[in-house]
Amino acid sequence: MFLGFIMTISPINTLVFIFFVVILSPSLSDADTTAVFIIGDSLYDVGTNTYLLKSIAKANFPWYGIDFFNSTPNGRFCNGQNLADFTTKIAFGESVTSPPPFQAIHRGGINFQERLMEALDINSTRHWEGPIKKFTLASTKAKENPGKGVNFASSGCGIIDATSAIDQAVSITQQLKEVKFVYGNLSSQLGADKAKEYFEKATFFICIGNNDVNFFALFRYKLEPDPYIDKLIQSYNNTLTTLYKLGARKFGIFGVPYVGCSPLMRVTIKGGNCSKTANDLAQQFNIKLEGLLVRMQENSEDMHFSYANSYNLLYDIYMNPATYKIKYVNTACCGLGRFRAMSNCNPIARLCKDRKEYLFWDVSHPSQYIAQLMMEKFAFGEARYVGPITWSELVNI
Repeated sequence: MFLGFIMTISPINTLVFIFFVVILSPSLSDADTTAVFIIGDSLYDVGTNTYLLKSIAKANFPWYGIDFFNSTPNGRFCNGQNLADFTTKIAFGESVTSPPPFQAIHRGGINFQERLMEALDINSTRHWEGPIKKFTLASTKAKENPGKGVNFASSGCGIIDATSAIDQAVSITQQLKEVKFVYGNLSSQLGADKAKEYFEKATFFICIGNNDVNFFALFRYKLEPDPYIDKLIQSYNNTLTTLYKLGARKFGIFGVPYVGCSPLMRVTIKGGNCSKTANDLAQQFNIKLEGLLVRMQENSEDMHFSYANSYNLLYDIYMNPATYKIKYVNTACCGLGRFRAMSNCNPIARLCKDRKEYLFWDVSHPSQYIAQLMMEKFAFGEARYVGPITWSELVNI
């Protein structure tokens, strides 16, 4: 649908960065320090696609960001802070947002090493609050955060590259190349042992699969779902294995939500009903994903994971919106036409007055209020929503 500019990493760049190693290499100053590395799609994108020159899947215009600091559009598909921001708060406290996008750090390779070291804050030049114990109103007031980690997520990304190609997003294959690039530069600065130690202490949060399910329900619904799910699981397995081999040991995994009832799916169905195809596929995929995680933990030394059951949580919100102080679960806050889903949010779209009353900000992305609510459940919630440990427990390992 649209063509994105994807950064390429050449051996020449790597040699330049290796040559640029400073004489006094920094060291890990705090044995308990954890970094956050975020991989995924538009639920986690904080501006990656803004740097993809030909991409039209961008959120750097009104009314996106209306409730963000200074009401600034910033690449998040949300009215304010998104799921990546509240995920990061679990590790570093309420005053932070997501670490910056890799594309913002890279910028064609010029001064990349300097910006990367600033984002990772190896020498802890900033004061970090530490893991959050609860969310309060202050959580929604944070400004942009220059660290501590890197966000690789790109709107339109899927588990398989064929999904990412539809929107020319930064594919999961490319995101993994970017992770390796960061690891290589860390190794050149710290040495291989310290770089591995840094990755071992980091927490990797992954949110992919939503687009794969949506595209199947919209365009491939006549095909058998089982082979497709198996293909997704194999690709997910390859992703986790690649990260594990780089030293990653802690994984926060965001399951595919109850996506079939989003305004995007409802507007395509006669009568405005939910897509049973999408919801069934999401549920079947999640079951196999949980199985994959359990098997990997059993066979991988020191691996820890926490699975966020966003399917159950979104289902419960749909079924009992008043419990969560929500009024509107079918219609987007910002958009045009039926369910406000005939267009994405844009400057001429209709905008609701009270964003907290809506489950969806636009055709398929949660509002800031829901993003915070979801992360509260994953950070501190019960077994129906997260397991075998909470995300708060995960970052403290």
